[in-house]
Amino acid sequence: MGSNVVVGIACTKLLGVIVLGFASSELFRLYYFRMYMCIIVLGVFVGLMFLPVMLSLIGPLNEIDLALFSKV
Repeated sequence: MGSNVVVGIACTKLLGVIVLGFASSELFRLYYFRMYMCIIVLGVFVGLMFLPVMLSLIGPLNEIDLALFSKV
């Protein structure tokens, strides 16, 4: 699952955005390149770190927890 996020989001987007880093216009390098890089980094962080942790915290209970709650 993590490899899909890395390949699908990071690699393909990064290759497209890296071209903006070599643009001759200061506007493209300053605003578009930095903005898109921040979006890519944030997307990878959310996909690999934030969402799995949040879903594990609020997701369904596992079998051990269900057995403990059923005894109470």
